[in-house]
Amino acid sequence: MHFLRFLINFLVCLSFLSSCGGGGESSGNEGLDAANHGCDGSCSNFNLAAEEVRAITSRAVLAAETLGVKATIAITDRVGNVLSVYAMPGALPTSTISGGIAAVGGLEGISVPATLAAISKAGTGSYLSSQGNAFSTRTASQIIQEHFNPGERQQGGGPLFGVQFSQLICSDVITVNPALLGGVSVGKKSKIGGLVGPRPLPLGLSADPGGIPLYKLGDPVGGIGIELDGIYSFDRDITDVDDSLEERIALLATQGGFEIPSEISGDRIFALGKSLRTIDISYSDLEVLPEVAPVIEEASFVVVPFYFNGQVKAGATFGSSDSGIFRTNRAGVSAAVLTDSAGNPRFPSRNGSVLPGGIELKSNEVEAILDSSLLTAFRTRAAIRRPLDSEAHVSIWVVDTEGTPLGMVRSSDAPVFGLDVALQKARTAQFFSSTNASGLLSSARAKNGVGAFEDYAGVAAGFLGQGNNFGSRAFSNRSIGNLSRPFYPDGIDGSSNGPLSLPFPGLPGRTWSPFNTGLQLDLVFQRLVQPLGVPTNPPSSIPDSCTDSSVFGNKLRNGIQIFPGSFPLYRNAVLIGGIGVSGDGVDQDDLIAFYGASRVGLDHAGHQNIGDSVLGFNAPIAIRSDLIETPVPDTRLRYVNCPEGPFRGSNDQRVCEGM
Repeated sequence: MHFLRFLINFLVCLSFLSSCGGGGESSGNEGLDAANHGCDGSCSNFNLAAEEVRAITSRAVLAAETLGVKATIAITDRVGNVLSVYAMPGALPTSTISGGIAAVGGLEGISVPATLAAISKAGTGSYLSSQGNAFSTRTASQIIQEHFNPGERQQGGGPLFGVQFSQLICSDVITVNPALLGGVSVGKKSKIGGLVGPRPLPLGLSADPGGIPLYKLGDPVGGIGIELDGIYSFDRDITDVDDSLEERIALLATQGGFEIPSEISGDRIFALGKSLRTIDISYSDLEVLPEVAPVIEEASFVVVPFYFNGQVKAGATFGSSDSGIFRTNRAGVSAAVLTDSAGNPRFPSRNGSVLPGGIELKSNEVEAILDSSLLTAFRTRAAIRRPLDSEAHVSIWVVDTEGTPLGMVRSSDAPVFGLDVALQKARTAQFFSSTNASGLLSSARAKNGVGAFEDYAGVAAGFLGQGNNFGSRAFSNRSIGNLSRPFYPDGIDGSSNGPLSLPFPGLPGRTWSPFNTGLQLDLVFQRLVQPLGVPTNPPSSIPDSCTDSSVFGNKLRNGIQIFPGSFPLYRNAVLIGGIGVSGDGVDQDDLIAFYGASRVGLDHAGHQNIGDSVLGFNAPIAIRSDLIETPVPDTRLRYVNCPEGPFRGSNDQRVCEGM
């Protein structure tokens, strides 16, 4: 029996184009060898000049004309500023969201402007990439579906399951440019002019092939997104090789100095032993375009409210104060922080909201946790970066019991998407570990006015059993993720959905898809679609919170996240906040957050007198959610999963045991 299972798995691996390799070298045919510059996070940062933006746009138009299609083309810089949106005459004006699996509800079937789809695609290419990895919307498609890899039955969900609902314009991390608002109210949102990011992606992170990063001398300087077919979807079958016209045009547009480096393309990077995909075609597959560039019609640069004023502009230089992500040093390693237009930190360390007995987190404790987590990241072997044995690059947030950010730091070359996601994670762990979580979810359901909102609190209470409700246990993002999959246990086809998710298509009523994930989407649905002009057009305001602030306050201002990398923080068994980490592999995110808040991590960072003498700020073992036995026989929730032998230059094993 064991041999038969091995043989079946081996044949499956072969069918997935050797995607089940153990992390070795691959052919590297997804990128261009000539674009390699040996960058590892320490190379210089560059920007896209306005004339380069025009040249890339022109080449995309030439490619589309050569292929006989009409496209909408968007270009962003690395922090999400929209530098150009060009709609070729005759291009389809809208795209319909469809997962292609007959799912019902959520965003399924909604028609959105093609310009917004193209912007989200371009921003995804730039937000997912760094000097150590080049990812795309095709990569996003591979890692957000119900199985990883998509199509491999009886496999767990994608490692970044749920990441698509981040980077939204309603997030308090995301900045908006007041010059693009046209007088529309944005409440308490961060309004910062110039090129200060991170800027919003109108549909969140995209999984529709056709969005890829732009590189300049090995440095990611932005992304390009192509939308032309009228369908905004994802790739359900990665066993084949697609020839997507949108992806082909995007790739052709990078030629001339903005190509994807082959040394960091997805086929060189492995997650859970499976190679990732950046593009399905290679540069050698591309046609030779005519030398005569087409005439670029100025009238075809289209105004997109909140995003682009119709005038092509240069992008920010990442790492400068102008970009809003300013390079600095912390605890002896290279780091970065979010800044305003004057270069001042947007989220300096501060005390938490006052708690009885004065047990709230203090600013010096926040500083200690950030130091410890950043140093842990520097020690940790990266999961999804090249070269091999690089240190992990992540974003780190600490929040209080109200979800208020108390401080943040990031590794200098961490992908930008992790800024919003790590804060979502910190808030998620803190929220579901709080005693009023179920009551607030019930209140939000009662007040919900747009879309649907299931009785998640009630269903979860029945599923978890008496004494295991939210607030009576410490819930990490990993355990909340367990409850948020369309199958429980995760990946087991035919199983019922987790209590925070929806059933897989095939049953009556609302069903799951990457565009309808359950509680995660229901919490933000109204404030996601409102700025899109759905159901009213045009929007009269931009929400300053992604969830109903009259119910949640600041607790979930940028929504929740449902893949690993966060933990609640405690003092004397009392909840005092949360920590979230995102950027370089989900097990690595778990390790950095858990170890960073631990006694061992704090001691290693030189903060021996801060935190509990045994646990640091981690939850007591007796209340962690991995003690919950679920209704499915012989299953428990997971709390933390640390990699084996995680530290560079060390053979230490099982480093999270006993913490």
